[in-house]
Amino acid sequence: MSALLGLLAGPLLTALVRAFETRVAARTDAARISADLAGQAVRGEIEARAHARAVLGAEQGHFLSAARLGRLLFVLPLGLWWSAVIADSVFSFDWDVAALPPPLDEWAGGILLSLFLVDGVQGAVRAARAGMSGKG
Repeated sequence: MSALLGLLAGPLLTALVRAFETRVAARTDAARISADLAGQAVRGEIEARAHARAVLGAEQGHFLSAARLGRLLFVLPLGLWWSAVIADSVFSFDWDVAALPPPLDEWAGGILLSLFLVDGVQGAVRAARAGMSGKG
């Protein structure tokens, strides 16, 4: 009986150990691949941010940069429209300024929010950073 158990236990035990080792190796490979992919994603994000910083740095010194021209293309017409609405409301002109169509009125609000809120916060953060670096 013990010979039969030894015979069954030997190959069975060897197969179980081999299966366990294969499973551990597969998990290790999957973890390594996952870590490699995560590392590539992080390196890609760092590289993209470095390029964005380089573009922003290059545009900082130019008055007519692409970012400023893009803003002007959106801001100037909206500023003219808002000025016409305010002037027509305050001075009761007979201009009858039309309302913006539905998607544009939401976009105008987003642009206004971006210009005054987001740019204002960015300016405050830059001023705070400049103040901190001047003290240290």
